[in-house]
Amino acid sequence: MLNDCQTVLHSDGRSRTFLRKAVKVLRNPRLAAALINAQIRIRGKARLPLSARLTGRIRLRGDGDVEFGQGVSLVGDVVPIEFVSHKGAHISVGDHTYINYGSSISAYKQVKIGRHCLLGHHTLIVDRNEHGVEQREVAPPPAPVIIEDHVWIGSRVIILPGLFVGHHSVIGAGSVVTKDIPADCLAVGNPARVVRRFVRVGVDGVAGAPDCESSLVPDAEYRASAHGAG
Repeated sequence: MLNDCQTVLHSDGRSRTFLRKAVKVLRNPRLAAALINAQIRIRGKARLPLSARLTGRIRLRGDGDVEFGQGVSLVGDVVPIEFVSHKGAHISVGDHTYINYGSSISAYKQVKIGRHCLLGHHTLIVDRNEHGVEQREVAPPPAPVIIEDHVWIGSRVIILPGLFVGHHSVIGAGSVVTKDIPADCLAVGNPARVVRRFVRVGVDGVAGAPDCESSLVPDAEYRASAHGAG
């Protein structure tokens, strides 16, 4: 009897959630159009949930795997977004990540983008160079690119093969990432280098709290160096 009641309550909760989401879509024609557009243009070419959104166009090429998480937002209205996943490769985009127009993501092995990330327009991410510098007829091996959760990547950033970008980091516009970027950092330039580190502060004001969000507060070392430079 208790199990039956729990099942009914669980089912009723899911029904209320579905109805709430349905009403939200019906009240927002642009949201409804983006949801439908994603299913029309992507369904059958990549794995995506019903909550994925696409404004404008997208191009998917290659025989590899592409997977989108819940609530992903893709904006290809000015210039299409491009995904190229070669045979045996895997590209994954985490829940609620936003990718702006003109971005190009190419994988021969793996490109993994975390949850709640922001990718500015014309971002370029590749896991393999097309040819070597000295032996131009020989392509180097691919190396996975891993971007963790809550990363903000500015416009026209280039991320090269084999790199890791830690959670809650920010990559400044126009940067070329040639080495790993730690978590909670601001990196800018060509090549990109860390110019500031951040301390994530929780709702209770305690640094490093388990439920903390990145508030972009410089740590003591960087505050001291900046003050000394001034």
